[in-house]
Amino acid sequence: MSNWLQIMVTENNYETIPATEENLALENDIHPFDENPPNNLSERHAVIVDEIKGVACVGSLRGYSTRINISLEEEHPELGRDFQTKYFMFTEPGSVLWGHNGQSFKILKIVEN
Repeated sequence: MSNWLQIMVTENNYETIPATEENLALENDIHPFDENPPNNLSERHAVIVDEIKGVACVGSLRGYSTRINISLEEEHPELGRDFQTKYFMFTEPGSVLWGHNGQSFKILKIVEN
């Protein structure tokens, strides 16, 4: 695996990289077992999911298990505008398999300058 990261430019001129569980992780996450949890969750990351702009993160989000959380600016045909599940797996950078029936989506992280 290469150590370099390819930056892509979308048709809306956003610079993006393929999203991964690691680069969507919250800097400040809250887990019920934390002895000294942060006061607030950190901001979610700007993303494009199947060509729809939004924000997303991966973390426990005050719960006991890791989950992916997405809010989109427009309705997605399968995910809606707001989506969260703990049943997900990044099959490769930028590709997420979710649920129990083989559903998937593409996700790019917008590079913030």
